[in-house]
Amino acid sequence: MPLNRLHYYSFMTWLTGLNGLNTFYYVGGSNRIRNSSLLQMYCFVHHLLCVLGLAIMLNSSWGNIRICGTILTLGATCSFAINSCWEKSQGIRKLVEGLVRMEAKHFEGQSSGFALKIRGYMKQVLVVVTLLRIHIFYPIYIKRIIRYWFLLNVACYWLVYNMLLAAVFGFYCLVWQMCRSQKLINDRMTELLTKPRIRKRSSKMRRCLKLYTKLLVLCNSLNYEYGHISICVLACKSWFQITYGYEIFKMVAAPKSIDLNLPLRLFVVLTYILDAVNLYFATDVAELFTALREDSLRILRESSRLDPMLSMFTLNLALQPKRVIFLNAVAFDRKLTLTLMAKTLLYTVCWLQGDYKELMQ
Repeated sequence: MPLNRLHYYSFMTWLTGLNGLNTFYYVGGSNRIRNSSLLQMYCFVHHLLCVLGLAIMLNSSWGNIRICGTILTLGATCSFAINSCWEKSQGIRKLVEGLVRMEAKHFEGQSSGFALKIRGYMKQVLVVVTLLRIHIFYPIYIKRIIRYWFLLNVACYWLVYNMLLAAVFGFYCLVWQMCRSQKLINDRMTELLTKPRIRKRSSKMRRCLKLYTKLLVLCNSLNYEYGHISICVLACKSWFQITYGYEIFKMVAAPKSIDLNLPLRLFVVLTYILDAVNLYFATDVAELFTALREDSLRILRESSRLDPMLSMFTLNLALQPKRVIFLNAVAFDRKLTLTLMAKTLLYTVCWLQGDYKELMQ
């Protein structure tokens, strides 16, 4: 399903709503965002079940550091998602509403370009693969660790992890949409600069800048609204990489100490690789966001001769954050991916050193 169609927002808001992330949905016919009392009741019940599910999983796995760490990271993500859903300001709704309005009024029907399309489709494929992996293969893998109330624990895990996955996918779609808007604005400004005999060139450029100003406000809103949730998701991803990496090292260094058959060992290795690829594609679109911002600055430097107002906007744009930044501290880019992978590898090795004597017996 293409990300540059307005009906995609209907699918996205219903998907996130069914996973307890928002109490609104997009109506394609009237092109509006609407609140739903039925969805509010559903989200309330969903959140109660998530809290209850986390408590059940924690109680069943008390003493197992691996399961407890997973539950704590999932629980932190879940708590911030619940808070974001019920906050009075409804910042995420305003963010989605602003992007929908901008898309419908200025960009509907225009091509996103090959690079953005490939990134969008690849992310959708990875989400489907993750769903299959979590719902079909993960219960078989985790059965050797959870001894009591297995089916109940798996159902609770599905409920909470689906919320995490929907939050990640929703965030990706919003960053993707901002990249699309930014690219189309850059294309318009480049056309105004390069094509001769364009009437009212300065006024048309000023319209582009006004549109860009609205986009900058939405970018700042995105950084603010998804800051805490994204940090928790990254912590969750890092913990999964540590635990799977730990088992991969055990397979190599002490194969007799791990009770996994060949299919499950393949599952562990493929899961480790897929999580790394998934994280790379998430930061890849953030890198594209950075590249488009640099293109905007270059275009505006070239266009500053048109009007003094453009020079002022160029300076204002230069002062804006050039990256997707969480909590004014963490830049979301490929460097972050490499840093997380290096840190998880370090912590995995430390964990193995602590268990070395036990594994060698």
